[in-house]
Amino acid sequence: MALASYTDLKGAVADWLERSDLADRIPDFIALAESRLNRLFRGRMNEVNAVLTAVPGARSIAAPPAFSEAVSVHLAGCAEALRFVDPALMELRPEPGRPNFWTVEGGTLAFERPCDRAYGVRLRHLRRFALSDTEPSNPILADYPDLYLFGALLEAAPFLRDADLLALFQARFDAALQEANAKEAQSRRLSTLRGEPALVGVPHTDLWEQ
Repeated sequence: MALASYTDLKGAVADWLERSDLADRIPDFIALAESRLNRLFRGRMNEVNAVLTAVPGARSIAAPPAFSEAVSVHLAGCAEALRFVDPALMELRPEPGRPNFWTVEGGTLAFERPCDRAYGVRLRHLRRFALSDTEPSNPILADYPDLYLFGALLEAAPFLRDADLLALFQARFDAALQEANAKEAQSRRLSTLRGEPALVGVPHTDLWEQ
């Protein structure tokens, strides 16, 4: 069976488990596997740019939808990235000005001071993936369908109270994850050797509109 869509994936999980009575549970297994993937998989397709606007007088910006983890923050027209500071160590300044530091506070990006004017902000971040009937595919499923399949089967094993399946699918998932992460790391190295902009912490202003 091809694994090109969410529907395909649900059918494949049922086939591998040889169970026809888990239709209501299989979306849960996939969602749990996806939560694990969002934590453990670091692929090029996870990283995206979001163009935000910091308004005068505010020191924070709401994070974009599907935000998982920040990679870098640049102000419009500035090649040098703002410096990240642990939120517990951020020294707040009451006077408005141009931000120099940033951190993550809850669901927002926060600066050390209020902005003195409007600033365009490019956030490079890791996005969360969430398959559904309305979002039936994504780059991970397209490039690494085994991650989704064995991840979902791994989550099904405890529900079925089957230790043998748990051990089998844990090994298959771990191997698939290791291979996928290694392939993505190799692709990053090749991109750097070819002189292409690296994906993480890119200071190139020509990526502003990506």
